[in-house]
Amino acid sequence: MKSRIRHYESDSIDVSYDIPRCIHAEECIRRLSTVFDSNARPWIRPQQDRADRIAETVEHCPSGALHYVRKDDGAAEAIPETNTIFLSDDGPLYVRGNLTILNADESPLLEDTRASLCRCGASQNKPLCDNSHKDIQFSAPLRTEIEVDETSPAEGGQISITATQNGPLHIIGDVTIIDSQNRIVFAGNETWLCRCGGSANKPFCDSTHKRIGFQTE
Repeated sequence: MKSRIRHYESDSIDVSYDIPRCIHAEECIRRLSTVFDSNARPWIRPQQDRADRIAETVEHCPSGALHYVRKDDGAAEAIPETNTIFLSDDGPLYVRGNLTILNADESPLLEDTRASLCRCGASQNKPLCDNSHKDIQFSAPLRTEIEVDETSPAEGGQISITATQNGPLHIIGDVTIIDSQNRIVFAGNETWLCRCGGSANKPFCDSTHKRIGFQTE
């Protein structure tokens, strides 16, 4: 997984920007263009607004490319009380919560509260999204049948996401999966999610990765 972080400072708050993790969702630009302006240089100018407003905006960054450190008396970014995975239309998995992403050998790859995970199979920065789904015109139709594990409600705590070798994402821990129509697709404490792009049961794995020879390296 690539990482290249730049830092932008003010007296009250510092903002960090991990370039390869950014998928240009532009939440920051829409919410606070006084600070986040892609036409300006530097494009992040934390001295242009209040630290509270900047912190709130950064926490809406779905990929986790943006983070902040408060230098005043403001609170640090809180860990969400519940873990959620949002299925964007024909796009990545937006994960929010107390999450740890692991390599296939279960070594830690990333600990964060926000991440965008590839599910089209084409990203060059696996397991993270790099917008390759747009280039290949990835399609992930909405499910008509909803699978909810009522016996295992998602209550929060830590979740681990293992990017298995040439296979799916293995999720362990209480998590709720929500589609773009705000419907609960899954609520439970363990599931396997497709990341080869070929499953006929998206977002869940159906072992298509074996048939198509999916490679994660």
